[in-house]
Amino acid sequence: HFYKRIKRKTMGAENSKAQLAQLASANSRASNAEQQVRAFQNGEENSREQLASANSRASNAEQQVRAFQNLEIEKKKYQEAKMKELLSEPWRKTAKSGWNEEELLQFRKEIMAYEGPESTDIKFFNVLLLGQVSAGKSSIINTIETAFRGDEMVTNKAVAGTADTGKSRTIELRHYNMREGNIRFWDTMGLEVENEGLDIEKVCMIMDGKVKNNATLEGTLDSKFVREAPKIKDKMHCLIFAVHSLKFAALDEKVLGKLDTIRYAANKRDIPCLVVCTAVDLVCAHVEEDTSNVFYSQDIKKMMTMVSERSGFTLNMVFPQRNYVDETVTKLDINFLAMLLFKQIVKVSRDTCERLEDDESDSD
Repeated sequence: HFYKRIKRKTMGAENSKAQLAQLASANSRASNAEQQVRAFQNGEENSREQLASANSRASNAEQQVRAFQNLEIEKKKYQEAKMKELLSEPWRKTAKSGWNEEELLQFRKEIMAYEGPESTDIKFFNVLLLGQVSAGKSSIINTIETAFRGDEMVTNKAVAGTADTGKSRTIELRHYNMREGNIRFWDTMGLEVENEGLDIEKVCMIMDGKVKNNATLEGTLDSKFVREAPKIKDKMHCLIFAVHSLKFAALDEKVLGKLDTIRYAANKRDIPCLVVCTAVDLVCAHVEEDTSNVFYSQDIKKMMTMVSERSGFTLNMVFPQRNYVDETVTKLDINFLAMLLFKQIVKVSRDTCERLEDDESDSD
């Protein structure tokens, strides 16, 4: 009986151990199951986040596609608006209209034939360039020089700026000689509002030939750059107001007032004034494609009429101009338009010199 009791206790203990082992195994399986449930829940949460992120990216992509499509539609409308039908007849007749190399060569010969009156000792006609900031005054010089020389590469004699800061980059009066063309261009600060930029008193002194080359135009003029007794060869013989074709409509009224005051001062001195509208290729797609369309373009005529009315200049004193900006190699159509302008500049400058000579003769 004693051994039987011991055996029963031993078997009970072994059964308890087995039950404990089973319980431990069950707990382990429960823990693993719980971990799997948590992993599944985490995975499900990550999946929801990934899905939300994917939906957000898809929405952004869809918005970008719509924005691109709208941009393409607007570009198409803009191009269609720019590509208006050309006029059947030019709105301005020109002495030469062939737009070919032969006529360019004839232009050069005619321009070289212009000389100042012998009694005045004039080697160069002085042309003063004024205008709004970033209108392309320096680029006008480079484009005319390029067209006149007839080289294959574009000239960069006058340093042209690129940043459109609203402030003038030129602070000195600088001249640029075109020896064969008998022209001396004078580049100045841009016309800005009120007391900023080039002031009218200095402009009048420059017109009278009292300011020498390389004079700093900011602040008070240095006396060593002031000429006390200027001659006809020192005075300005033509004024050019350079305006940007796309920006002139928004030009500040105070700058317009400056322009009008300077024009009045020039008229008192019998100095002719021309308005040159730069960047005409940005106004009309036909002209952007081929500059020879400039006098057949409705948009160019409309723009120049607006400039004439707002500036007070008659339309026949307003000229279109396309400057070399991005190009490094010359183009016949750009050269031809520049030579049309150059011929007019030289002609009116010659006329001014003759009037000044007559005035001196009358005073004697």
